[in-house]
Amino acid sequence: MKKIICLVFATLVLMMSAFTFSVSAEDTTSPDYIYFQVPTEPTVAWKNFSLVYCHIWSEGNDGADFYAWQAKDERCEDLGNGYWRYDITKLDFKEDSTYSLIFSNENGMQTYNLSFTSACKGDIVVCEGDMCVNPVDSEKNCAVARWMENKDKVFPSAQIGSDGAMLDPDGVFNADIDRKWGNSDGVTVAMPEVVVPTEPETEPETQAQTEAQTEITDADDSEDSYLVWYIVGGAAVVVILLVVVLSIVIFKKRIK
Repeated sequence: MKKIICLVFATLVLMMSAFTFSVSAEDTTSPDYIYFQVPTEPTVAWKNFSLVYCHIWSEGNDGADFYAWQAKDERCEDLGNGYWRYDITKLDFKEDSTYSLIFSNENGMQTYNLSFTSACKGDIVVCEGDMCVNPVDSEKNCAVARWMENKDKVFPSAQIGSDGAMLDPDGVFNADIDRKWGNSDGVTVAMPEVVVPTEPETEPETQAQTEAQTEITDADDSEDSYLVWYIVGGAAVVVILLVVVLSIVIFKKRIK
């Protein structure tokens, strides 16, 4: 009987400790850390691992990593009961910037890219069981991770996969497009047609403009005709003068 009572008591202690940590992880987390609950759903469960890493890099054109993939400085601290935490005080964050993070273990299992802002400090990353293609290797899948407190504000990142396909687990890319085009109610709208600019068409001329252009053309033709006649007439005069001069010269020689 005593053994049974001891066994029940031990079980209750374990349950209470698990409950206590769960509550403390959600209610008394520190902004010096970000927390991670290891995936336990059958579709994405992590098994047979002993290390968890947190890889963080800057989104945008530079995309700079704070540390190399699974470097010693990326190791997380095991809190027990499937919870881990990562100390972010050693990272030089810019408060107005957006970052991405991935949790992984030494056996190749990892989460999908999750956006990270300063609002997420002290929040818990959880995996609810859905998967997505690994952005780096389309032949592999990874667990989709989301923030517990900031789930409706900060989302898994939209990425172009290694096979060229768009990866967007929560539809944030399409939602952003909708917001930009004023579609805040989520109603599908047609994207504006892209019009390729062309050379402007010449406006039709009025009758007066047409007649004026005709007169100008006729005047140009007349001037060209007069010029031809001037040239021909001048040449004829020169020939006649040469003939006259030659005739006079020949006549004088015959007289002598």
